[in-house]
Amino acid sequence: MSAHDMTPSDAVPLEFRRNLGFWRRSEQQLLQNSTIAIAGAGGDGFDLAMALVMMTGAKEVRLADPETFVPENSNRVAWATVDTYGRPKVEALQEAIAKIRPETRVVAFPEGITVDNADAFVAGADLVLDETELHYLHVGTALARAARRHGVPNLLVMNIGFGAIATSFAPGSRYTFERMMGLPPNITLDEAATRTADLSRCVPYVPAYGDLATFQAALAGAPLPSVVQGVKAAVSLGATEALLHLTRGDRNHRRSPVFAPRWAYTDPMALASGRIRFARTRHWAGAAVLTGRSLLGRNPKASYAQETPL
Repeated sequence: MSAHDMTPSDAVPLEFRRNLGFWRRSEQQLLQNSTIAIAGAGGDGFDLAMALVMMTGAKEVRLADPETFVPENSNRVAWATVDTYGRPKVEALQEAIAKIRPETRVVAFPEGITVDNADAFVAGADLVLDETELHYLHVGTALARAARRHGVPNLLVMNIGFGAIATSFAPGSRYTFERMMGLPPNITLDEAATRTADLSRCVPYVPAYGDLATFQAALAGAPLPSVVQGVKAAVSLGATEALLHLTRGDRNHRRSPVFAPRWAYTDPMALASGRIRFARTRHWAGAAVLTGRSLLGRNPKASYAQETPL
């Protein structure tokens, strides 16, 4: 009997039967047999990890993040509570996963991604998710290089305003993480740590409704604000791209994941979604629209607390 012909009781545990109807049993089996490595357990990373284990029941999930929860995280992460403030994010996430998917093996890297553990973090994984901070380009570079060495696709997801963007780096592609960030191919990690992300390269979607002062502060290197709507959009977009990666072997007439240099984006505030082909052109076009609308007084104004830790 083939996987496609199995009855629900034969193939799919009760926890995942509501998935059927939008994907088939053989795809669910691929999801359940997967190993997913998620670097970053903050807003997007935490919720993406929870969405993926709920959706997949993955065999193994690897988590890496050196940070602890602080009250500022609670505007967008449901698990940032008075009980988790001061605790490592990976520890809180590991406990949350155990409560919903106790059969999933969770391997924690509480030191975060380093040059010494990047290979161990990636080796044998079916998918890597880069949810590290743009301010730490050496971390993203170490992760991307390890993913290429081990032939694992590397999915990058970010929340932007009320929406989100995503792209993936194919292991054999000439369009690498370093190229997207404007870094030399052979840059050392120590040198990458001194570089600043060029937002025109890695943030192709600029919401037209944005606040001009906030946008200018971000261009100057200040941390980007983050709201729960954007995180949930990132979860929806990222989990969908992950599904496409993890079920590609089933050949069920689904579209391909979006690979760099193209991006996928979605924004419920703008009622817009789609693909972006030319990232820098789209970034500056969006910036021009935002600036024009702001100068004409057509955009809502926002207060921006640059000193707020994100």
